[in-house]
This record gives sequence, C-alpha cells and structure tokens, in this order.
Amino acid sequence: MNWLRQRDNQTALLLFLLLALLFMNKALFPPAGQVLGGYDMHGYYTVLHEAVRKAVHEGTLPFWDPYRFDGNPLLADPQQNAFYPPAWLTIILPTNVGISWYMLLHIWLASVGMYAFVRRMAGNSQESWLPGLLAGVAFAYSGLLAGRLWAGHSTVYAIDSWLPWLLLALHWSVQKERWETAVLAGLPFALCILAGHLPSFLYIGLAWGAFALYLWVVGNGRRLLVVRQSAIMLIVGLALATIQLAPFVQFSLASSRVAEADYEFATDYSLPPAHLITLIVPEFFGEPTRTGYWSVPTFEELTYYAGILALLGILLALRRPNRLTWFYVLLMVGGLWLALGRYGVLYKFAFDWLPPFRLVRAPGRAAFLFLTAATALLGHALTQWMTVPLAERREQLASYWRWSLSVFGVALFAALAATGAVFMAVHPTDTSGRLWQQIGGYSIALVMVVVGGSLLWAYLTTPDTRRRRWFGGALLLLSVADMWLFSFKMVRLQPMEPDALWLETKAMVGDRVEKVLPWAVPEFSQSFSLSTEVYSIFGYASMQPEDTIALASSVPDPRSSAYDVLGAAYVVSPVPLDQFTEGERPLTLVEQSSNAWIYRRGRVLPVARLVYAAEVIPDAETAVARVHQPDFDPVTTAIVDTAPTCSLGAAPPTPGTAEIVETKAGYWRIQTQSTAPALLLLAENAYPGWQVTVDGTAAEGLKAYTAVRAVCVPAGEHVVEWQFEPTIYWFGGGITLVTLLALFVALIRYRKP
Repeated sequence: MNWLRQRDNQTALLLFLLLALLFMNKALFPPAGQVLGGYDMHGYYTVLHEAVRKAVHEGTLPFWDPYRFDGNPLLADPQQNAFYPPAWLTIILPTNVGISWYMLLHIWLASVGMYAFVRRMAGNSQESWLPGLLAGVAFAYSGLLAGRLWAGHSTVYAIDSWLPWLLLALHWSVQKERWETAVLAGLPFALCILAGHLPSFLYIGLAWGAFALYLWVVGNGRRLLVVRQSAIMLIVGLALATIQLAPFVQFSLASSRVAEADYEFATDYSLPPAHLITLIVPEFFGEPTRTGYWSVPTFEELTYYAGILALLGILLALRRPNRLTWFYVLLMVGGLWLALGRYGVLYKFAFDWLPPFRLVRAPGRAAFLFLTAATALLGHALTQWMTVPLAERREQLASYWRWSLSVFGVALFAALAATGAVFMAVHPTDTSGRLWQQIGGYSIALVMVVVGGSLLWAYLTTPDTRRRRWFGGALLLLSVADMWLFSFKMVRLQPMEPDALWLETKAMVGDRVEKVLPWAVPEFSQSFSLSTEVYSIFGYASMQPEDTIALASSVPDPRSSAYDVLGAAYVVSPVPLDQFTEGERPLTLVEQSSNAWIYRRGRVLPVARLVYAAEVIPDAETAVARVHQPDFDPVTTAIVDTAPTCSLGAAPPTPGTAEIVETKAGYWRIQTQSTAPALLLLAENAYPGWQVTVDGTAAEGLKAYTAVRAVCVPAGEHVVEWQFEPTIYWFGGGITLVTLLALFVALIRYRKP
C-alpha cells in the first residue's frame, strides 16, 4: 500500500489509465449489436460470454452445453473463464460493453505490471520512473495486443498481461523472506491461470520458472529461500485455480487434441525465420485491416513487435551488461528459438521431452518471451545508465552509441534498398503495393532509430534536470506513437449477430429436439449453434470430446451410419451438396437460400429411442468399424462396451416408445413404455458426471456406440432422468475455498505489526 501512496506511482497509474481509455476510444461503449472486432471474438468468445451470462442471470452455471459436439462440458473448456473475476464484467454489463472494458482493464494491467516490475528490479529508484513508463507502454501496446485485437483473442492477451505481476510477486516474496508473502504471491499466479487460455500458460510458466532459476543463481546464501517461496507460490496458485484446473484436466484426458497430438500438429503456426524482420518492421508482410496481409495466414500468431526503443535498449544494455541483462538476453534468444518451431531444433527437443508441449500448438507464441524480456530490458538498461555518473556516462556512450546507431541505420537503409531491388527483379510488373508497404516500414523504422537514438542520447547525457524531463516526455510520446501506429488500427467493431446460416437453421428447426450436422461450414461459424440453441454434432473449440469426434469423423459422408446413432436429422451447409442426394439413404433438400442449404437425412433415428438387442464390443475402434458394416442395423441394435444388466430378447410385436418430456442444459426427463425390457439410448455425449435414475432409483449408465449414453429400462412405463452432476467441481471448488481461507490468514498475519 505504501507503493500506491507515492505520487510518481499514482501519476503512472493514471497515465496508463488515460492511455488505455484513449486507445479503446469508440469501442468502450459499442452500440447494441456491435462488439469488439476479431473473428474468434465474434464466433467463439462472445458466444461463451453470452452463454455464461444467460445461465448466471437464470440462477445457474452452464456446466453442460447441449448444442455443440453432441453435448460438451462448457466450463471445462480451457479457453473460457467463468471463474475469473474480471470476466464478470461481461455478466454485470451488457456482453458487448463488458468485453470492451475487460480488454481495457487488461491493457491497463499489462502496462502497470511491467512498470512495477521494472521499478522493483531497480529498487524503486527515482531513476527508474521514466524507464518503467517506457517499458509499460512497449509491453502493453506491443504486437501482442495488435494480433490479439485482430483475432479477438481476449483471453490470450489477458493471461499474458499477468506475467509481469507473476515475476514481481515472486521477487517481492523472496525479498520479504516470509512464508505469508509466498502465499499472497500465489494470487496473481491463480488469476493468470483463471484468465482462460490455459494453453498459453505454457510460456508464462516457462518465463516464471526461468526467473525463479535466475533468482536461485544470484541468491547465493538465499537459494533455499528462493526454492521455498517459489514452491509455495506455485502450490497456492494451482490450488486457488483448482476449480478451473480440475475440470480442464478431466476434459483434456477425453480430448481429441490429446488423442491426436503429433509433431506436425504441435508445430502449426511456427514462426518462419523470414518473419524475424517484423521485430523491426512490423508490417513488412502487410497488416490485415487496410493494406492486406500476404504471408503465412496467421497474422496474430506471428506478431510480437516490441518497438524500436526496445531494440535500442538492447544496444544500451550490452554496453554495460550485468547478470540481469544476461537473463533477459537468454530469455529473448530462447523465446525466439522456440518460436521457430519446425524451423528450428529446440521445439523438437521440447516436444519429445516435455509433455505439456504436446497439448498446445502455435510455437510462434513463444516469441512472447522475447517481447517480455525486450521491454523489461529497455527499462533495466535505461535505469542502469542513469545510475552512472554523468561524465562517465558520456565517455562510455559517446563512441559506442554513435557507431551503434550508424550501423543500425545503415543496415536498415541497405535492407530497404535490397528489398526494393529484389522485389522489382522478382515482380517487375507488380511493385506498387507490397514494395511501397515494405519501403514505408523501413523508412518509419529508420526515422524511429534516428529520433529515438538521439532522444536517448540527450536524455542520458544532458546535465539539466528540466531539459532531461522534456527529453523524457518526448521519448514517451515517441514510444506511444511507435506502438500505436501498429496496434491502434486493430481497435474496431463488428456485428455480433450469429451467421445467417444458423439463424435460418434455427428458424426451420425451432425448439424441436432435432440435431443438425454442419457440413462445409467454416470452423469459426460452428459455435453459433450454442448462441442459436441448435443441437449440433460439431462445433468450434480448442478441445473436443474425443469419442464423439472419432465416431462422427469415421466416415466422411453425411449419409454415414455414425450420424444416425448420433441423432442427426438435418444437414446444413453454405453450399449445395448435390453429390449426396443420390445413393443409399440420400439427402433431401428441404430449404434453400443464399446463405444455407438444409437437407433432411435419409435415415433419422430419434434422439431418445428403445432397442431390444445389443452387441458387446469393448474395443472402441472395432465398435466404430462395426457401426459401418452392411449387416449392422442401428435401428434395432446397440453396441455397448460392457454387457447390460437387463435381459434383452426379441423385440415385442408393438415397439416401445421413448418420449422426451423435458430437456434443458444438463438434464433430460424421458418417459418410456414397452412390453419388454429394453435399452434406452440417448444421443448425447457420454461424458463423465452424468447420473441416471429410473423411477427415482439410481441406475447404471452405459456407453453406446463408443460415444452416447444408454441405460436399461424394465418392461412397463417408467420415467428416466439424466442429470449432469460433475462432482469434479465440488472437489476443485473445495480446494479453491480452503486456499482462499489460507490466503486470508496470510494477509492478516502479514499486516500484523
């Protein structure tokens, strides 16, 4: 709290808030029907936020999503953040407004966090104030923000914004040498995990672990203390976040991503070596909002511009390096080396020997380590130089700085000329677009180097305090201009209405419990089944239920028997599917517009139905293969993994009935009537946590066709109820609650005189 009472820190906090407000500008209060731009924001995150908001306003939590993947554990999704306090803005405020303020908060948190970390590593000296501001601006408005705004990856930016706070908390707890501070340091650790993009935590954890190792190396007689504080912080952070981590771990064990992980998948979105130029010229390959983007089609995964001042900070630091300097340099090199992915060897080693790397992809995101270290090093280098006596500072910098800037500038000019020559040689008739974009980028970089280098020299060597403040202010303005020139254009609004295909499908299906099979529907559109409440076989998410996906993808034909047992009644597509309107069980067109072709499948099995025969096939691959064999009839026979307890026999002369009396997310009530014992099949994902009763008495749930639920029902009339009761949340929530109490106790003890 003493830190907040210091006027220079209060000024910094207000300045960062003002910058964030100006940056977000018109997006802070988007009109109804508009939301912060980004394809993932439109087709994924907004959908998740709205689902959570609706459920909470109805007095519950959306543990189960019945509308994607034939049923899906929504709150176990590693990219949702219902348990993350800042995300509650989207519950309290209208969703679109809440999303904008959520981003505003994290831009502010990122800038303040880096500022505070730089100042702490400098002992909170007065000389670290401006360096902290420059580092905060460079970190918060970097290419990370530009890419995430373009893509709509709000949770990725949120989790990354916590990294400076994690490093700050660890350093603070080690300096205080008290176990209570280590417990309190676990709070930002937990918030980082709860922020909602767990795959990104891999690189956060790497940076935090590297910093802990650095503190251990330089700790001398305090190495055991570093180990103790780090361990307590880690345990408390994980325990606080268990309410989210426990369901995630359970889901990951049943995820198709884990099942299919291979090196090719893991190294999707690697950073091509040519893209290292974007660390100097961020728009060398264009940008997607105005000029177009013409490189690897993943702009957001390859964008980690830290600013020209950060690059000049590296030159400053290497003139007088110390141990912290080398830590930052190693982190930068390691981050970029990992980011190369399949273009380098380090990621292959990590994939082979470190299991977490099998759960994620997009190695380009490791460049975030470069961005973090480069911006922190800018603050560190400037602060270090300001502690050197003025005369010595001038003597050591004069020749070095002049030659460094000259080499940097000449290299930029030579690269500019070479780019133009090569481009015109390769594309002699097409030089007006891309060439001028690249020349413009080099020119801006060259101007920034000259102006930034001159201002840094003036700031570091002027003896007059008042003039130095003016130069410092000019450096801050230059940093804002440099970063905003790249990232400001990414702040944009877009419609938040679901795609027309889903609106038309909903209009046709209505509230009937009939499932649709999206075919050739763009990936980023498939989660609109959740917002329109259309039961869909597929969806869009980072992790998908393995059993459902394996069965649904077993034969790539919408007439497949796999879709019969999954309950698909309709096929929806943005293009005609004439190739499937003939042959056995052909599709029949029922509606058509410019946005959607909707077909009725040739064989439609009810979502809830009775069968009187079962084949026991424990092996999943064999069972899926059996579904497609010509002599197998899914209308009359189920495939189960274990023998049912009911005595199944010949089907009665009059088939039984299974009527869905009531259904909502996580609950089904079905009334059955049959003159013989039967197996009730429910075409919904057989995920752990589902409990079933027959006439109020607990019954044994079975898995049918490797993916859907089943239960034995005796002859006569019965009421069967399925309830999703994921006890994993009680387990995780209990650990989180106990840890919160420990956190409160630690705070009380720390504050006691």
